[in-house]
Amino acid sequence: MKKLFFLLCLIFSFSLYAQTADEDIKASKGGISEIPAAKRPKAIDKEKAAKAAEKDESEKDYENKSNTIKYGIPSEISSLIDELIKNDDPRFTEEIYDVFQVSKNTVIKQKVLNYFKQQEDPCLEDYAVEVLNDPYEEKGDLVKACFQYISTVKTKEAVPAVLSLIESENDSYFNDAIATIGEIGGPSEAMFLVEYLEREDLSDAQRQTLMRTCGKMHAIQTWDKMVEIAEDEDENLYVRMYAAEALGLMEKKESVPVLTSLFSENDPNLRQYVIKGLSHFPDVIEAQETVMQGIRDEHWRVRQEAIKTAKENKMTDSIPYLIYRAKNDSEKVIKDEAYNSIAALNSSEGNDFLIAQIKDKKVGDATKKKIVEVLLKEGNAGEKEILELAEECLKDDKRKDLRYAIGKELAKYENAAYEDICLKYLASKDSTTQSLGLDIYKINKFNSAETTMRTIYADKKANSGVKNRIKKMLDSIRQI
Repeated sequence: MKKLFFLLCLIFSFSLYAQTADEDIKASKGGISEIPAAKRPKAIDKEKAAKAAEKDESEKDYENKSNTIKYGIPSEISSLIDELIKNDDPRFTEEIYDVFQVSKNTVIKQKVLNYFKQQEDPCLEDYAVEVLNDPYEEKGDLVKACFQYISTVKTKEAVPAVLSLIESENDSYFNDAIATIGEIGGPSEAMFLVEYLEREDLSDAQRQTLMRTCGKMHAIQTWDKMVEIAEDEDENLYVRMYAAEALGLMEKKESVPVLTSLFSENDPNLRQYVIKGLSHFPDVIEAQETVMQGIRDEHWRVRQEAIKTAKENKMTDSIPYLIYRAKNDSEKVIKDEAYNSIAALNSSEGNDFLIAQIKDKKVGDATKKKIVEVLLKEGNAGEKEILELAEECLKDDKRKDLRYAIGKELAKYENAAYEDICLKYLASKDSTTQSLGLDIYKINKFNSAETTMRTIYADKKANSGVKNRIKKMLDSIRQI
């Protein structure tokens, strides 16, 4: 008995402490941020550097790029940085950092910020925070790049400056500042947002942005306010929608009854966002039941959101509903979404339905294109039936569109089982079909296909474009 009493006291004390701790959280205040100490770039990621080096076209590439950064004009440096970002190439961090320190060119500074953002390297925190302390004389694109950089490298020292820009009379920074707080803020910044929501001078657009950020931050402190806004029928519709989504993003189970009640509202946009909110509660029966209702909603946007949620939350009980929608829905976008979800859920009932659709002579080729796409993407079922369908289309020129569509899908995947169909595509007299056969070969490199390719290359009547592709492919393995 004494042990039980002690345990109850302990639980009560912990609850009281947690409640007090939550109440003690004070809202952050805007101000001038302390600028972080200057630092050099972090050590180069050797694995990334090796992968980037493989894309060099010659041994001189590295030297040429290094020289461009050191001695090039702004447009040359800018183009090169774009290329380095595209290739995720970290080999030139030191040179790029040094150029940044001496350059007066705004475009270069913006590009370099984007480069180090991709590398998640905090070496430019001092510059970015300094800009956000006083951005008013800087170009808008450069300020935006600073916001995005700070968000990615999680520079918490920037918080006071960012909060000041939220409160600034110059509202051109508002959305970027709110988005940045969503990435770098904590409980105190969430409390700032709660208090900020009370302001009467906010536009509807600003309130919408605040709603989404509160949800993204899992700002439980704003929960009561979010409920109040979501349930207020006099509130702006979009603000209510984003409040409903935010309630879900907070992942507080008390949100479920609030959201399920809102699902009875007449506006389909609000119902759609209720489903978005409920998608964060995959293990709550009440939430699942409402998503199921959403699959049968009168409005297509609600149905679409519910079908996506059923897939994301692996709701295999939704399969009969999805099959019905795939067969009967009046909207093509919903049929396509249903096929996507059925294939992704990988149930025997769903896979059997999709395979039956492929084999059914009454089902149109447009539908079969979609089913082929989703089955090959998921890779769970239907391979044999898809290859049989491709063979049927190879024999029937009236079904070229489906033949081409299947060839494009097969060419996305490496699979030894595609060898025979690759040879049959290459053996076609139709140049587009042959080209698709080359696409399948390109990813799979079937040795058996090379004889057929040489035969096509030697044929004087063969399509010149196909022959040129064959020459390049066989030259690479020195077969011609």
